[in-house]
Amino acid sequence: MKHKKTTTINKNIKESLTTSRDRENNINTENILTNVNSITNSNSNNNSNNNSTNSYIQFSCNAIYKYMKLGFIYIIKVAKIIINISGIYLLWIILHYFASHLYIKFCVPNNFIGFLISPFMTSTPHCQGLRWIVYNAANIINNMWTMIGIWICSTILVIKEKTHN
Repeated sequence: MKHKKTTTINKNIKESLTTSRDRENNINTENILTNVNSITNSNSNNNSNNNSTNSYIQFSCNAIYKYMKLGFIYIIKVAKIIINISGIYLLWIILHYFASHLYIKFCVPNNFIGFLISPFMTSTPHCQGLRWIVYNAANIINNMWTMIGIWICSTILVIKEKTHN
């Protein structure tokens, strides 16, 4: 039974080493497997402590797995929130960028005729819509920078009061 467990461990280690970047660095997997075997054999010589050690290791591994799972769930939730917020931020930046360039191209051409027709073009619906996008996108981008600055100041620059004993 113990031999089967050791060969399974060796097989898993060998597979992980041969599929990782260590293979490119020419690390000798046989030396690593020999070290693992010697550690496993030295642990198996202590039969009286072996059962308690194995149960402690199993308990520790289960606890680590539980906390890692909870941590990953939390990280995924936070990542979704960040992606949603940054997606909205990027949308407003893209809208501002393209609306600014389209306003210059369609509403204020860069020539003498554009200078003459610009008073008439500013009242057209597409120019008013582009101007609205540019104005509101700029305000929203400014507000987002303000919110980011406030959040950074409130989380990083926290002043703790001294407590007197």
